[in-house]
Amino acid sequence: MMRNLLIYGLILATTACSGENGKSDAGQTQTSKNETITATAEDIALAQTLVPDDPALAAKYDRSCRTCHSLVDAKAPLTGHVPDWRVRLDGKASEIVLANIKNGLNAMPPMGLCNDCSDDELIALTDFMSGDSSQ
Repeated sequence: MMRNLLIYGLILATTACSGENGKSDAGQTQTSKNETITATAEDIALAQTLVPDDPALAAKYDRSCRTCHSLVDAKAPLTGHVPDWRVRLDGKASEIVLANIKNGLNAMPPMGLCNDCSDDELIALTDFMSGDSSQ
């Protein structure tokens, strides 16, 4: 039973991180203005080490967000990679961003796999991952 749960979890995490999300090659994001944003080795290393300061939020980040947002091959914007997030967030009202998170967007599943996250926690996690300095 435990083995089946682990296998299911791995399949779910892999499936959630696959698909197109504005990424072309590993570490590169193609913007709507045909600009390419490339994550450096330092950006990738930073994404793999960042964790929210709040322990409860950190636990939810580790469980629900880290898998896709710390690996270039997952094709999600890297945690802490501000240029990649800016392309996705600039000019969008917070209500739209929250709706996208709750409904899922591109390869991201609804709620970003954090079904027990409140709206405030989803926003806090997004602010953290996007490098919003207010967090």
